[in-house]
Amino acid sequence: MDALSIGIIIFATVTALLFKFILYHKICNWMDKDLISGLSAGNSDKQRFLTEQLNQLKNDKVKRKLQHQRLTELADEFEQNR
Repeated sequence: MDALSIGIIIFATVTALLFKFILYHKICNWMDKDLISGLSAGNSDKQRFLTEQLNQLKNDKVKRKLQHQRLTELADEFEQNR
């Protein structure tokens, strides 16, 4: 193999990994927004509250699975407090 072939392989590999990384994070963000949208059921105050809570959970570095469980619990608590 010559240097050009190796360069093309390295470039293609790095580009594919970068694409996978970006796509994964976009899908995760879409899933979070969809969960919040479903839990808020059109209530803009509840949606704003859940978005703030999600940002706080991410800042606290809570695991993704626990974030969704906690958001569901917070949505139920929000309804009970109203």
